[in-house]
Amino acid sequence: MKLFGISYTTWKSVCDMYFSLNEGSKKAYLQWFPFTKLSKKDEETISGEDFYNTYIKTASLVLFSSVMHQSENFLQKGDGSFRDSSLIGPILYLTLQSIGMEIHNRYNPMRPQGVSAYYAGNYNHLRPKYKQDYDDFYKELNASIGEYQYFIKTDITSFYSNININKLIDRIDKNCNANSVVFSQTQLQLYKELLLYCGNGRFPLIENSIASSYLATIVYLDEIDTALYKYITTNMHCFLSFRIVRYVDDMYILISSDKSIEFLYESYNEIRNEYSSILKSYGLALNSKKCCLKKTTEINQELKKSLYDEFFNGKKHNIEDLFAGALYRFLQDLSIELLFDSVDVEEYNKLINKHFSSPDIEFTPSEVFNYFVYENDNELNSEKVVDEIVCLIEQSISFVSLDPKRLTVMIMKTKSEKAIKAFLSQLFEKNRSGKWNSYDTTIAISYLIQRQFEHEDLLMILSRSCPSLYEYYILYCKASVIACFDSTKTNRLCKIIAQDYKAHYLYFLYFCEIKRANYMAAFAYYKNYFDRVTADMDFVFSNNRQLKRPNYKGFYKEKAISDFYKNVTGSEVVIKKAHELRNSNPLSHASSGLLDSDNTSTELLESIKDLSALIDGYIEKWYEAQEGESRPL
Repeated sequence: MKLFGISYTTWKSVCDMYFSLNEGSKKAYLQWFPFTKLSKKDEETISGEDFYNTYIKTASLVLFSSVMHQSENFLQKGDGSFRDSSLIGPILYLTLQSIGMEIHNRYNPMRPQGVSAYYAGNYNHLRPKYKQDYDDFYKELNASIGEYQYFIKTDITSFYSNININKLIDRIDKNCNANSVVFSQTQLQLYKELLLYCGNGRFPLIENSIASSYLATIVYLDEIDTALYKYITTNMHCFLSFRIVRYVDDMYILISSDKSIEFLYESYNEIRNEYSSILKSYGLALNSKKCCLKKTTEINQELKKSLYDEFFNGKKHNIEDLFAGALYRFLQDLSIELLFDSVDVEEYNKLINKHFSSPDIEFTPSEVFNYFVYENDNELNSEKVVDEIVCLIEQSISFVSLDPKRLTVMIMKTKSEKAIKAFLSQLFEKNRSGKWNSYDTTIAISYLIQRQFEHEDLLMILSRSCPSLYEYYILYCKASVIACFDSTKTNRLCKIIAQDYKAHYLYFLYFCEIKRANYMAAFAYYKNYFDRVTADMDFVFSNNRQLKRPNYKGFYKEKAISDFYKNVTGSEVVIKKAHELRNSNPLSHASSGLLDSDNTSTELLESIKDLSALIDGYIEKWYEAQEGESRPL
């Protein structure tokens, strides 16, 4: 049984999609950076059938704790606050994207033809990046300006973090399993648990994750968009026609009407209230501050446009000419604001709007600024710009926290030894003075990515300030993730339980409950897992050829298990304690004695550790015995 329901075709397609990214894209994001450490041989191994059959099809990847890394990421919103985002190991990341593709291949959206929905990336075209699909969304809106006179813009508050995963899984179940069972209840439960695991208890917001964007947009909002479309069709008689175009949580309702805009506000409020009510039933809320009704001639002011497509009205605009000297003037103004200690995120964004906006182009100021930071090195490396950046840093690097990624990249791309040295010096001083915070961590990450993580002193600060990030670096950014599968002990276990999907199921749920600190549930799953693995070992290691399958019913009683492990030192005490805990665990036994205990978590965790040691000890002794028998006398 394919426990996560991932076919080899899907696994290979997803691997190829990410491995074929250009090096610049891989190096630009912390979530993708580990892919830069894979050799061609590593890529062939990971995308190969042997790897798939051993670790993905069986779900044995969950047995390797180093593969299952999950921690917080440091992604920021436009206002400078941090998103509730996750960072996961690269193999786990590929697994999540593969599950998203399996759902995509079977899910049939119910949206009517009058609704278009775009998400970040595209499974149909195997596009892992958002650019093309955002541009398609933009172009559809732009192409509609001539047909529709007005538009309503809407936005959802904290969209990802408020998605109800139970409702999401129920939606997948009802849609994909409508005519026949495509995803079993076991698989649906595992999808739910994996999403919760990756999102640390919430729907996961993961950097550049097609799966997250697809599930959130195409699946979760499907019924919502359909209900709103039906309501407008039935009730808005003042509309000659309308169309809904969505990109993730941003939705535009394009309206054709023979009435002036003043007569449409009542309909606008009615639609907004209805949309808000529909969202509420799905645990979501409308962001009223970002809603508006305007003429379509103003739609470009509400959109963000990619800089990669520079053609408008058949004319190619030269960004350098339109904004010659803008970067220098922006830095000068920023320096003045810093001098008077009056700059915050809002003022910083005002400066970007001031210096990088133009009525002659459709690009937003932020996108023009991106161009000068990421695409155009000429002005960035000019002497007066470099000197201004050095002056800013010498004043204080506090300004970098306003926009850590872009400003750190900008400093690094000056290639000025003076600027970079001053920048690092102040970072180290913040650490020495005990003033290091999450913004400094974000700055450090941006710097380290630019430097390919080649700065031991900064890495040591990261190891103390954010151990989970440092672990991510050690496991995946310092060397290839393939090394995580080198454990002889775990690979031996994989072979023993290779055909036992129930053992993998039990272990994964134990692992999820441990992550949530639900220790009684974790112990219940682990004890059942331990019993099954014991039966698997008895079957694999036994010379009794009469057995056709493991005797799972024979290994749940204390005596049978004690007899099996009798040659492992201390096993009797460990097994006795484990059975006492199981028989008092309210999730396993009606006596529920653990509810009266004052120290249950410590006991449960120690018992799990001891049971795990028994499995490892038995396997090691068996292999040692086999090696001893094979040695020549």
